[in-house]
Amino acid sequence: MQEINTEEIMKQIRKEIQEKGLTEEMLSFEEIPYAEEKFSVQGNFQLQSLQQSAEYLSVRNQIQAEKPIEGNFLVVWVKKLIQKLLKFYILPVMTEQNALNLHTANAVQQISQYIQETEQERQELKQEIELLKKENQELREKLS
Repeated sequence: MQEINTEEIMKQIRKEIQEKGLTEEMLSFEEIPYAEEKFSVQGNFQLQSLQQSAEYLSVRNQIQAEKPIEGNFLVVWVKKLIQKLLKFYILPVMTEQNALNLHTANAVQQISQYIQETEQERQELKQEIELLKKENQELREKLS
């Protein structure tokens, strides 16, 4: 079995870091891109806003444990190593979060569908009330 000389490997890594002019802040996880979500809460109910949120949740309810890592070889290698070391902790949390996201997306879809059906029924009842008002007015005029 071959013996691994970690000191030699570390010397090579330090030399490569020095040659490339890399600094510690370049190894930050802040480099990982993510889309910042922007939203506003409005005072009154808007069905279109609910439908947009429901659509967003339906499309993006599952998160991935690993994101693509870019950069030079050393940065990628270090970040992948950290990912592997944290996987045992991240995967159970991610699984629970994905389940919660899925149920939330389903609930919002159901609420949106219920509101749409209720709105349709409300419009039908409104038309029926208007028709009854008109008939009532005509009957009153005949009685007078």
